Amino acid sequence: MSSDALVFDMANSSREDPSIFVKKDWLAINDSMNESYIGNEVIIETSALSNSNKYLDYRQGYLQVPLLLTLTSNSVNTMTPETSSTSADHVLGLKNWIGSVFHNLTIEMNGTTICQQTNFLPLYNNFKLLTSLSYGDYQMFSSIGFCPDDALSFVFTNANSENGTAGVSNNQNALAFPTVNAIHNTYHTGNKGFLTRQQYWNFDTAGTTGVGITGTQAYSTLQTSTYANQLHKSYIFNKVDGSATAKAVFQQAITGIVYLRHLHDFFDKMPLLKGVFLRIRLGISNVSVAFTVASSIYTACSVTNALGGVNPLMLASCHTGNGGKASLVDDSYIASLAVGGKVLDATQKAITGVQDSPLARSVSLHIASYTMVPQMEIAFLSKPIKRISYEDTYQFTIQRIASGSQINSLISNGISNLKKVICMSVFTASGNQGTMAQIQSPFDTCGGGTLAPLAHLSNYNVVVSGANTFLDSVKYNYSMFQNHVLGTNSVNGGLTDGVGSSFINSQDWETSYGYYVADVGRMLEVEKDVPKSLSIVGQSLSTRETDMYVFAVYSTEIVVDALTGSRTA
Repeated sequence: MSSDALVFDMANSSREDPSIFVKKDWLAINDSMNESYIGNEVIIETSALSNSNKYLDYRQGYLQVPLLLTLTSNSVNTMTPETSSTSADHVLGLKNWIGSVFHNLTIEMNGTTICQQTNFLPLYNNFKLLTSLSYGDYQMFSSIGFCPDDALSFVFTNANSENGTAGVSNNQNALAFPTVNAIHNTYHTGNKGFLTRQQYWNFDTAGTTGVGITGTQAYSTLQTSTYANQLHKSYIFNKVDGSATAKAVFQQAITGIVYLRHLHDFFDKMPLLKGVFLRIRLGISNVSVAFTVASSIYTACSVTNALGGVNPLMLASCHTGNGGKASLVDDSYIASLAVGGKVLDATQKAITGVQDSPLARSVSLHIASYTMVPQMEIAFLSKPIKRISYEDTYQFTIQRIASGSQINSLISNGISNLKKVICMSVFTASGNQGTMAQIQSPFDTCGGGTLAPLAHLSNYNVVVSGANTFLDSVKYNYSMFQNHVLGTNSVNGGLTDGVGSSFINSQDWETSYGYYVADVGRMLEVEKDVPKSLSIVGQSLSTRETDMYVFAVYSTEIVVDALTGSRTA
């Protein structure tokens, strides 16, 4: 039996592991923004780290990202978030993964750009996380705000509703089993992923530890806001009831974590290095959402997002039992998300009672550093020149694809060393019932992993230098999922039962996670460095107008001296 072999191997490997490192420390630096993120940008320079004379492991590195969520009423005598029965604790939320606040990323090493700027980065990175992480990872990663959205809980309306303005919504956080009958074919009535992410961060010291239990105490009897501030714990820190003289205010501070290896493949492939100087530039989506509620119906909504990428902020449904029902009384409101500790929306900033965050106010970079045992360092530096092979992406958009229309789009005239092509369809403003583009909606999870629901392609092919990637163009859902999506980015390509990863099953894929994947990396070595044209062909079988976001993944490499951090090629 296979277990017998394991027992034998373990019995013969009982000796202590050899000592490799003398010491491990965590080094931290703040960004260069001086707590000001109004320009929608974060810049981090690692000169202080590169001068530490230690081996740095960027693969373990992470960004600590402070976020500030603020909800305010436009009128006095309205919302009362400080009152228990009308609490706003489950009104605000974020789309999947804290890194969704980063619209783009550029990396420079020693003054040379090694990873180009790629826009709409959350679309691609959420695809990678959904197809590479396992359920065990998900249990550990509350700090990164990762919990996949329920593909089966979306709603599509042709009018403004309790869920939001007309179009797609997936923001119900009241979980219940749907009524099953011959008329209603609803799958799930609540988005567990959305609710779970809210619970990662909405700790409220005024909240109670139980419901209907004699002697139930508030959380403040166990941890006060003063202690939460000292610990930099995510929590709801400011609630002001609307009164005859005051507008309502609700604020929560979030300490988020974004691992560098989840932001870009370059960090995942970096070896231990000394002396390397990096300049990391991130475009951030500070957003502001102005909306109106009348009789629990969202009657209007507009989004301000300077970079035009994914809107990471979400509002809960006002349907019975959901987070917005009791809280959002008839009024106009502003909800905002800001990186850092300061409210950036000018209207909110002028409201009495609005505060800055009591937690961290700067993005900081944290890197593991090592000091090696001398003989191990000699062995490591016996080959000091390290070749870093990693993947980078080009991003393209095929705009305004009409229902049933043919697609034949030249994406690029020449990309060398292509590896994969991923196509993602989302509704345009027109396709989303004329309200707003789907990735901008605060009522839908699009951009955090989910895409346009039931938006699929037929006769799909990726044409590289005039040659079709697929022998037969992909016509059917099952053939795309089974042959090309299943196993992408997974452990052993999804071929080993019991050792799996990925959160996307066939039903989820058909419903809301319709990624179209093509592996175009199979070629002779002599072909890899030859620039090749790239085209997408197919037919849209969505009944709505869509935009298609295309990510062309290619391989590149640099050569670095591990001792000095200098590039040699």
